[in-house]
Amino acid sequence: MPTFAHPLALWALLGIPVVLAIHFLQRRSRRLTVTTLFLLQQLQRESEKGNRIERLRLSVPLWLQLLMVLLFTWLLAGPRWVKNDAVHRIALVLDSSASMQAFRPAVDKAVRDSLSKILLPGARAELTLLSTDVTAPSLYYGASTSDLLSSLPAWQPLLGTHDFTPALRSARSLVGPQGAVLLITDHPLPAPAAFDAKVLSIGQETPNVGWAGVTVEEKEGQWFWRALVRNESAAPQQRDWHAEAAGKATAPIQITLAPQESRTLSGPFLEAESAGQLKLILSSDDFTLDDQLPIVQPRPKTLTLHAPPGKDPSSREIADLFSLFANTALEGQTAQADVRILTWPPSIALENNQHACIFASPSKADNPPPLRGLIVGEAHPLIEGLNWQSLFVREGMVIPQDPRDRVLLWQGDRPLISLRQTPDGARQLFCHFDLASSNARKLPALAVLLHRFLESIRQEKIAPMSANYDVRQRLDVAHVRGEDAAPLVLKTDGLPAQTIPVHQAHLLRAPATPAFFQITQGDQTLLIAASHFADTREADLTQARPFDESSSLDVRQIDTLQESDPNWRLWTLLLLALLLASWWWGRDKTVPTVPLNLHLKQA
Repeated sequence: MPTFAHPLALWALLGIPVVLAIHFLQRRSRRLTVTTLFLLQQLQRESEKGNRIERLRLSVPLWLQLLMVLLFTWLLAGPRWVKNDAVHRIALVLDSSASMQAFRPAVDKAVRDSLSKILLPGARAELTLLSTDVTAPSLYYGASTSDLLSSLPAWQPLLGTHDFTPALRSARSLVGPQGAVLLITDHPLPAPAAFDAKVLSIGQETPNVGWAGVTVEEKEGQWFWRALVRNESAAPQQRDWHAEAAGKATAPIQITLAPQESRTLSGPFLEAESAGQLKLILSSDDFTLDDQLPIVQPRPKTLTLHAPPGKDPSSREIADLFSLFANTALEGQTAQADVRILTWPPSIALENNQHACIFASPSKADNPPPLRGLIVGEAHPLIEGLNWQSLFVREGMVIPQDPRDRVLLWQGDRPLISLRQTPDGARQLFCHFDLASSNARKLPALAVLLHRFLESIRQEKIAPMSANYDVRQRLDVAHVRGEDAAPLVLKTDGLPAQTIPVHQAHLLRAPATPAFFQITQGDQTLLIAASHFADTREADLTQARPFDESSSLDVRQIDTLQESDPNWRLWTLLLLALLLASWWWGRDKTVPTVPLNLHLKQA
């Protein structure tokens, strides 16, 4: 069954009734032999009445002209046939940016309409449905349009701003150089899409108001939240908001925001029985991801420190310094402490399984000389970006070094700070100087160094904690390792629990939608948290615009999968022949005339 490249050319068939009308009005000429002049005058008066519709006379010129109209219409319409080996490969790539959540119904319609336009009747189809999230599997591969449409609910656009190129590369590799790749998004791209993909944008400028961030702090034993709400629209917007906790809700409060206005809202956590959880809710709009803001009271893991018990100035300096770090507590028992703080040599032996921060003991010499030499730091995360050039250190005891120590800071050829990683996995930071006789405590560099060291140990401590995260934020949760370790379980409100093997714990991420969640291992709770959406770039829908390049795919697919009439040259020659034949049969047949001599008698 052929299709036509130019279907409008079929209007040329209207030439058939035109030809028939001409032949209806055409009168056949008759030859008359007359002997008197008055008969000629009578014939002349009859011809002045004009043509009349008479019975259609079938003639050779009529059939030739009708055939000419048919051939001319056939050539103009451009008939095409699907090739016998034609395979129509189409890949639809759906933008997985979170902003597409506002246009899901439009995406479903765009996929359906695009397939109906691109697919050629009679061609065998290979359809692929992908998303621009390269970590997600393909949504569909097969030949059924209905099955492809039924797989659309599995598409979850939740990513931030990202590059479409990897997904378009995969799509092009699946369909080949002759296949069709269509990217469906909500905004025109600033440059042509990669890998010869065409773009279909279904976006429309849409007003949106949503939560854009949150902080939680404690004041005098009371927890307070401060949340930012923003109008991502070009016009003023009005919304209602309220808070929910422990099954109770506050009365709705109405706010009006000017175009692009951000406003900070604040308040206390509502109920003591809410377990430190609160949810802020805005009246919904087309973009729903930022209409809810779950919050938990953040509670970091507490590090227990065992400080040196001595009353000498050096021990008091060390104890005072570490008492200033937040979320730490003193522990009297060495074995129970997370980190030992001590001076060298220790009164109790330092074990390989103990984290520790060690300072040198004061020099026994009176007024020891200062160290000389250039201070140079190694490349290491603990001292990255720190300035040690004003450090003043005196000569004193040198702590014995181990071959596995890594020196972080040098002065000349003498190590000042080094880090030891023991075979049991403990970290031990050595400061090869007396804290009391140096100016190290006055330097911000030392405070930052010790903070980073303690945080690295806190991160590896297996203990419960609470925190707030962005959606899809990577989670680093300390847990028991080993072949016999229990798997981790991710429990998200409103969703079934998800079991994560220990060897895949590094892949953990916060839920992709705003929600409360927790992570457990066996009977131990490791994390109680909330995820919230705060990507203002995706929440801004003012740049969404319609744009359509899919029509260019139709022409390309016709050229690739269909072949034109191979006999078009023959039909052209036949049309010319018919034109000549029609002229030949319709030309005037002239007959030699004999002069008529009339002899009139004169009366």
